[in-house]
Amino acid sequence: MEGSLQLEDPLSFESLLTVDPSMPMWKKVVYTTVNWVKTNRRGMTFGIFIGAAFLTLIRYLPVRSFSGRYANSALGMAIGAPLGVCVNCAAPIAKGMYSAGARAETTLSAMIASPTLNVVVLTMAFSLFPIEIAVMKLALSFFVILVVVPFIIRLTPEIELSENAKLAEDGTCELDLGRPSPQESLTPAAVGFIKDYLKDLWFIVIRTVPLMFLAGFLGAIVGNFVPLESFSASETTLLILAVVAIIGVFLPVPIGFDVVVAGTLLSAGLSAGLVMTLVFTLGIFSVYSFIIVGSTISWKVARNMTGAIVLIGIIAGYGIQQYHDRQIDAGLEFLISN
Repeated sequence: MEGSLQLEDPLSFESLLTVDPSMPMWKKVVYTTVNWVKTNRRGMTFGIFIGAAFLTLIRYLPVRSFSGRYANSALGMAIGAPLGVCVNCAAPIAKGMYSAGARAETTLSAMIASPTLNVVVLTMAFSLFPIEIAVMKLALSFFVILVVVPFIIRLTPEIELSENAKLAEDGTCELDLGRPSPQESLTPAAVGFIKDYLKDLWFIVIRTVPLMFLAGFLGAIVGNFVPLESFSASETTLLILAVVAIIGVFLPVPIGFDVVVAGTLLSAGLSAGLVMTLVFTLGIFSVYSFIIVGSTISWKVARNMTGAIVLIGIIAGYGIQQYHDRQIDAGLEFLISN
C-alpha cells in the first residue's frame, strides 16, 4: 500500500463516507468520526470481550506479579505483544487487567506492546523505511515499555495506583475479587462463571464504549483541522517536530496506520526527521488510551506518559534528521571531490 495509498480519511484506511475538501468543517468531522468507528469496530469489539475475559480470569487465579517494576513491565510486554490490536483496542483490555488487580506497569506495558511490537507492523516498518528509522522505532518501543513505564510508575504515589482501594473507600466498589470455593460442583461453577463474565463485560462496556466515541470525535477534529499531509513541505525545526509529535500521540489511529501513512508521506517528500517522529508517536498512545489510563490508573500517569512519548518523539526525529543531513553532506563532498 505504501506509495499508492490515497488518504481518503484522516483517521482510517478506507472511508464509508467520502470526506470532500469542499465540505464544511462540521460535516468533515462527523464523516471522519463515522469512518473511524467503522474502521475500529472489529478491533474495539475484540478489545472489549478480551478485556472482560482478563477481568474474569484474573479473579479466578492467584494474582501473579513480580516484586520489581521492570520485571512487571517485561511481563506486560509478553502479554501485550501477541495480542496484535491497536492501542485503542488494547485500552479496554488494560482496563480489565488493572481493575482485576494487575500491576500498573504490567497494564501499561501490555497496552503499548500490542501495537508497537506486533510482528506484522514491525515487518512493514523494516520493509518501508530506511533501516535507521525502523531500528529506531523498535528500540524506542522497547525503551518506553521497559524503562519509561516503570520509571513513571515509580514517580506516582502508591495511593493513586489503586483503583479498587479508592472505590472501596467511598463504598462504590462493584468488583468482588474473591476466589470461588474449591468444593463447588461443575454446574454451579459454570453458571457462576457466566454470570461473572457478563457482569465484567458490562463493567467494561459502560466504562469504555462512550469514551471510544468521544476519542473518535476528538481525533476527527484534530485530523481535519491539521491534516498530516500538510507537513510534507515543512522544514524540520524543533517547533514543527513538537507539533507533529503532539498530533501523532493524540490521534486514535488503527494498527498499522502509522507505518503505512508515514511511508506514504515519506514518498511524498516528508523529511526523515518528521517521518521518524510520526512513526513513533502515531499509534503508541492516543487520546483514547490517555482517557482510559487517566480514569483507570492515574491522571498523573496519563499526563507523564503523553509528555514522555512527545519528548522522545521530538528527540528521535531531530536525531534522525541530523543523521540524514550529514549523510547528504558527505555524499555531496564525495561527488565534489571526485
